[in-house]
Amino acid sequence: MSTDSNFNRILSRIFTNPTFKSIVKFGEGEYLIQKLKKYNNYLSVQPCETARDILKQAYTYLSSNYRNEYIYKNTIANKIILGRHNLNTTTLLSEFKVGGSIADMLMLNGTSTVYEIKTELDSPEKLLKQIGDYKKAFTKIYLVTHHSLSQKYLQFIENSNVGLLSLNSKFQLSVHKEANAEYDCLDNFIMLRCLRKPEYTAIIKKHFGVIPLVSNIKYFTICQELVQNINPIEFHSLMLEELKKRCTIEKEFIYDDKLPFELKHICLCLNPSKTEYNNLFKFLNKPL
Repeated sequence: MSTDSNFNRILSRIFTNPTFKSIVKFGEGEYLIQKLKKYNNYLSVQPCETARDILKQAYTYLSSNYRNEYIYKNTIANKIILGRHNLNTTTLLSEFKVGGSIADMLMLNGTSTVYEIKTELDSPEKLLKQIGDYKKAFTKIYLVTHHSLSQKYLQFIENSNVGLLSLNSKFQLSVHKEANAEYDCLDNFIMLRCLRKPEYTAIIKKHFGVIPLVSNIKYFTICQELVQNINPIEFHSLMLEELKKRCTIEKEFIYDDKLPFELKHICLCLNPSKTEYNNLFKFLNKPL
């Protein structure tokens, strides 16, 4: 494997939730810095620079040389989630399991919108199955790809309600096809399985007024039978109410200029506390 390939993979692993989960918890990321310093001939980091500087250079390098999934996710987070919507009414969930698929990004506001990313490094092999799974739980789907692949993917979705966005070399998102809301495929069983036990318990109590008094072994089966009596569109709305409760974003920090745009998506996913944001800023300002 070439040094370029090694470096590309290392950078891709840096911009991940697990990497920064440790940093926001402890304010330390010495291993990450030492790993980046090892490849300083790519980034040309100067001795007086900070962790913020090296991460910015690493992100810029990836943007130009190895546009992985995180580059797309972070662009959507900055341009759409933070650029067009209000976090008081909008929630972002990432890597969300739906049926046998995992949605790259899920935006919840008055409705539900899935963003499925297909980079230049991806294959369309599983796309039709993914779209089929997403339709059973959510109402809008956007496929997001590189501008050079837009016509290729447009052929996959031209006769559907799925929308298409593309990312160009200037990191602007263009709309090739708007997504239309679709409710006919909503499946209460699939939506139920998107929820945690306290979440679907709250829905059942709200809708029926009581919760099943059965053993833990039988509980899910009984809940599954009960939710089949709820209109799927209503159940979808109840599901959104519960899913939105998973995130309480520290909005003063997510919009703060102290938080680099390169890390917006990670922080929207990790949802750090005030203390954890301060740990992150401490790390970002640390001299190399």
